[in-house]
Amino acid sequence: MERKTSQIQPPTYGDLITILSIDGGGVRGIIPATILSYLESQLQELDGKDARLADYFDVIAGTSTGGLVTAMLTAPDENNRPLYAAKDITPFYLEHCPKIFPQKKWYVHIL
Repeated sequence: MERKTSQIQPPTYGDLITILSIDGGGVRGIIPATILSYLESQLQELDGKDARLADYFDVIAGTSTGGLVTAMLTAPDENNRPLYAAKDITPFYLEHCPKIFPQKKWYVHIL
């Protein structure tokens, strides 16, 4: 049986492979979300309102909450374009972080 393997796409920018790595940190994902939103807005000023961060990186990866940000930046819509813009991430975190990252209650017992 012959095995089919998917063709690995060449790097977007010549011989360079561009990687965006997003760190974890729970609700602190708001920090990279804010920075990425600014970066995407600057790219949109240069290349048009439809530009998305996924257009500029060959690989986007993240750990923990960075993985959540990565999923939002790369999940495709029906036209195979990123479903979310970077500007959508911070409002998502503000609305959903209490459910995603519940605070542990610490109880102090005085004896």
